[in-house]
Amino acid sequence: MKNLTRLLSLTVLLLIVFSLITGCKKKSDDPVVITPSFIITATSVDLVGGGQGLQFFAKCSNDDVKMTKVIITDPIASGSQIYNLNGNYFIKNEIFALQGTDEGYLKQIGTWTFNFTGNRTADGVAFSINGSLSVGK
Repeated sequence: MKNLTRLLSLTVLLLIVFSLITGCKKKSDDPVVITPSFIITATSVDLVGGGQGLQFFAKCSNDDVKMTKVIITDPIASGSQIYNLNGNYFIKNEIFALQGTDEGYLKQIGTWTFNFTGNRTADGVAFSINGSLSVGK
């Protein structure tokens, strides 16, 4: 009788553990949400008024995006400039300029910061992503 009680208790315990393990399993995987990732580059240019300038370029390395704007802040944080991209679409790895044609920013040494705002084209999900680029001599 004592062995039967132990066997019955062990069976009930195993049944409970089995139920918990199988009952807590996900029925399906949650969808993976891709956060856009931007790669930023800069090119040195001569400014019309004299001195050195920078032109910035970016690309989204993992998604197609519809860009609204980019807020660009210089290393000394003397001010931010908004470059409007007017809802233009860019496919994954397509390089786009962060200034108008024949325009540039006054070259300053240090870390420039960028805030990219737009939507993913696949599902329309909005994003606001920060990035940075260190500029040397």
